Amino acid sequence: MKIKNIDSLDPVIFTDEISNFIGSLKIPKNNYSFLPCLNGVTQAGRELKLGFSCYALKTYFTLNKWDNFNEEYKNEWAKYINSFQKKSKIFPDYSFLDDGYIDNFNKFRIERFTKDFVKKLLNLSKKYNYQSKKFELQTSIRAETKQAISTLQQVNLSNQYTYYDFPKTESEINKYLNKYDWNKPWSAGAQFSGLCVFVSTQHENNIDIKTSLENFINSKVNSDGFYYSGEKPNYTELINGSMKVLTGLDWLNIPIHYPEKIVDLCLSGKPSQQGCDLVDFVYVLYRCSLETNYRKKDIIKYLENFYETIFYHFYPNLGGFSYGIDSSQKLYYGVKISNGKSEPDIHGTLLLTWALSMIFKITENENYDWKILRP
Repeated sequence: MKIKNIDSLDPVIFTDEISNFIGSLKIPKNNYSFLPCLNGVTQAGRELKLGFSCYALKTYFTLNKWDNFNEEYKNEWAKYINSFQKKSKIFPDYSFLDDGYIDNFNKFRIERFTKDFVKKLLNLSKKYNYQSKKFELQTSIRAETKQAISTLQQVNLSNQYTYYDFPKTESEINKYLNKYDWNKPWSAGAQFSGLCVFVSTQHENNIDIKTSLENFINSKVNSDGFYYSGEKPNYTELINGSMKVLTGLDWLNIPIHYPEKIVDLCLSGKPSQQGCDLVDFVYVLYRCSLETNYRKKDIIKYLENFYETIFYHFYPNLGGFSYGIDSSQKLYYGVKISNGKSEPDIHGTLLLTWALSMIFKITENENYDWKILRP
């Protein structure tokens, strides 16, 4: 059964169905650890813990279920997430480190060594800029650290130890962010967003750092309203890259540079059916609509017709959403976590629940009291 109209659903039942699906992924004997999906999960998917715990917490928050938990349970969950923050000889101190993720990332060392060797040769030619395995892993650990910190912040909690490993001067910020390819703003923008989270949550006297970040992103905004360098990227890359940059601007309380131009491009096309593409598209329209009333009626009409797109991912018999059409998410930062069977998964459910919460807000649907994440 495919759902085309949100009004055909009972808000209470629908909310409880999603909540129950997340509960069904809970690993026995660990109230804060979850599987990525029910049936096609790989052994690696069973061994990863931190990311899926954050996904579950954020889904409960979005559904407005978090406050239903007692204080002891909420505090213990925060302690569980904080248990991953530790000192390390390999990674920056007080990164959030999931040993299950790191071990599985490194499992195919010999195979990846060969590929990395070829990548290094290509890098020498300066025609390509491939990420080495080490750089990819470091980037993933930084992303997991950012996600853990922002998840705790979302529910008014904080990480146990201050995380300091990020650039703090203008020259350091420029050097760090310019390491990334801004012709691919989704990936590069994620690094900008991560720095904005770290600066806003881990550094008290941060006015100068915020100014440096603002100066940097001002250098990347183009007259068409989007954030990139070089030749103009494709539609999906522009929208997804903007999503990452806009999340960073939100943490810094900096206005969007050209929200009207971004709205125009969004409404001129449509995203792919992947979970990230769908939520990025909705987020960009949502954030722009908070800063301008430009084409507000067009945005509302577009998103009211967007329900059908989202519900192609919904499994009414299980209560969750799949990341892809008829496919659960296969990879988590380079680690295969599922076989991609036709079933809902924890990340798809988080993303599309979040997308719905923003659509409810924009369209003033008062039947749902869901909350909106700050990623």
